[in-house]
Amino acid sequence: MSSCALVGLVVPAFGIDFTISGFIQHQVAVKITDQENPNNQAGDPFNGQQVPLEPLGLDLSSVQAVNNLLTSLSLPSLNDLTSPITGQAVTIPPTGYRNVRSTSNDFNLMVTRLEVNMQASIDANWSASATVRAIYDWNPYKDVSGGNNFYETQFYDGGGATPLEYADKSFMVDLPNATINYTNGSFYAKLGNQQIAWGEAVFFRVMDAPNGLDLRRHLIMDPGLEEYSDKRVPGLGLRMSYQVTPEWEVEGFVQKFQPSVFPTPSSPYNIIPDQFTLHERYRGFSDDVWNVGGRIRGQLGDLGLQFIAVSRHNPDGAIRWTRSGVNKDISPLLPGSGAIAAETPFERDEAYGVKSQEEWFHYAGAVRLDGVQALNSAVDDFQPATGSLTAYNVGNSPSLAAAELDTFFWLSGGLRGHIERIFPYENIFGASANYVFSGSPGSFFEQLIGRVELTYTPNKVFTAPSLSKDFLVKDEWALAAVVEKWYRWSEDFPAAYLVGQYIYKSASDLFSRSIDGYGGNSTGLHGGISSYQAVAFAGFQPSPSLEWRFEWAVLYDLQGGWYIQPGVRWKPDDKWQVDLHATIITGKDNNNNAVSSIDFADEIAVRVTYQF
Repeated sequence: MSSCALVGLVVPAFGIDFTISGFIQHQVAVKITDQENPNNQAGDPFNGQQVPLEPLGLDLSSVQAVNNLLTSLSLPSLNDLTSPITGQAVTIPPTGYRNVRSTSNDFNLMVTRLEVNMQASIDANWSASATVRAIYDWNPYKDVSGGNNFYETQFYDGGGATPLEYADKSFMVDLPNATINYTNGSFYAKLGNQQIAWGEAVFFRVMDAPNGLDLRRHLIMDPGLEEYSDKRVPGLGLRMSYQVTPEWEVEGFVQKFQPSVFPTPSSPYNIIPDQFTLHERYRGFSDDVWNVGGRIRGQLGDLGLQFIAVSRHNPDGAIRWTRSGVNKDISPLLPGSGAIAAETPFERDEAYGVKSQEEWFHYAGAVRLDGVQALNSAVDDFQPATGSLTAYNVGNSPSLAAAELDTFFWLSGGLRGHIERIFPYENIFGASANYVFSGSPGSFFEQLIGRVELTYTPNKVFTAPSLSKDFLVKDEWALAAVVEKWYRWSEDFPAAYLVGQYIYKSASDLFSRSIDGYGGNSTGLHGGISSYQAVAFAGFQPSPSLEWRFEWAVLYDLQGGWYIQPGVRWKPDDKWQVDLHATIITGKDNNNNAVSSIDFADEIAVRVTYQF
């Protein structure tokens, strides 16, 4: 018997039950701060500033002092007070003037999304599923460098982040799920493009090791209670499980490695300063490797146990300096230097490059790097090219670093740095235990669930605070202690869901950055912090009619940062849903806590969803 499939209906066709459902959604995020994203050109705090330069650490407050310096470098002296670099009137003392216009945006996000889910039940053993996702960004966000690109990546032809995605600057369409499923008694297998979700923590990813995150669409600003459900990067693979006994299950997977996807330059949530060009070393490097992993789960009465082991390439990757490959003279005063400059991590960029040592140190601290040692690594790792340009290692001296940086910023008029991200191999071993407490009926401890998750990653590779070619390697322990509870405050209201969490990481922070890079400032020198620790409290309270749900998620970084996210959900019927939530980031801004890196992103977001 044949028949057609109608939206939302289950229709038999040749013995196959076929179902289509999905939703259309519009999402808007309105800024509630005047601060622009400092990682984009329009948000650079040095825009329009005349920052005095001191090449070689010399006082160049007079024309004669400038001419003396030029003569010592065997360069032509100033002629009629005309700059040999810009051809314009000379500024005495010389300044790193950032002639970039700052902007003011009202929106961080404005997207329309269509998602269609298809399910086919073939027989008692076989089924199939697929999800088509399409997202269009209306681009209300403007950056002065132009060419806003929200989705296109370097990973695949067609701009997608996975083989089953097509993306351009404002649009993406992909198949986050496309699988064939087989069930036979206690055995289950899923083959195809899929996400593997092992984590249960809000904000934190301790056991959630199989997949990286796609941060292009809304960074980590979606409601915390969604636990990254819309962020995991899918991969082609095979996942199998077997229920050995009623209490114990074993599971394993093999999956094509896919990197985490960073927001792009000139987009609202960009996290890498736009004065640096990131080269993704995936195609031709890690695009043909596979991750494998497994877990064992068991239940012993009220005690649940889980053990995992994952062998993978780190989807977050590690970053270091790389050669620019750009043949452009490092300075108009040094004709013919382009071929040498191409072998260094820098290219001359008078329009959008770094202009002064002050700007250099400011951004080094903001991204948790050491400004002095980052200079040394750029010099040492690219010899003899850097030596040919007279660059030298400054040791641990911030003053020598400032002098050398200002020399090159003065000669060039601005420099762009080039960095690369690679994806090192690692093994993760973990265990978790959860216990259901039996308190007295009606008490807070009745059916209280306690859970501890612990992972160990030996020889984990991190970005070095110096951006050295020799990455930082450390063993890492990660621990999450979780308490969750459904609790009824009043007979007039349904039970509220409450969850409290504590996180400890020995070597990295919430964003997987090395904590050795914490605390950088204008001197560049710092000692990092000994561990990353944070606590979180989240939950929701439904209304008596279940039409409304009031939500909250709060994270406190013990180094002094707050991430606060209140929200409300309105669902008047089974078709429509409106989600409204605010995200407020506050606290100390001393480069010593994780969330201060995104304190530009305060916003109110609304999602209107129609389900079919």
